[in-house]
Amino acid sequence: MGKMEEVLRLIKEGKRFPGDIARELGITVEEVEGIIELLKSLGYIEEIEQGPSCETCPLRKICYGKCLVPRVKVFKPSFKVQGE
Repeated sequence: MGKMEEVLRLIKEGKRFPGDIARELGITVEEVEGIIELLKSLGYIEEIEQGPSCETCPLRKICYGKCLVPRVKVFKPSFKVQGE
């Protein structure tokens, strides 16, 4: 199995951060980021932002809307891969 397939497999298994994928495969984060860009351009995965949501935050009534928790980018498969 090639690196691109391995990265896609790990994303499907729940790995969402390039650093985690790089450690798992023993390659650089830069290489994983390049593979992720390729997978995005081919439509295999999509990038989503995950972080605090003002609408569901329990502190929304007293907060000024500037959350201290940064938003992070994660990746998820954009469709089911054949054979699942």
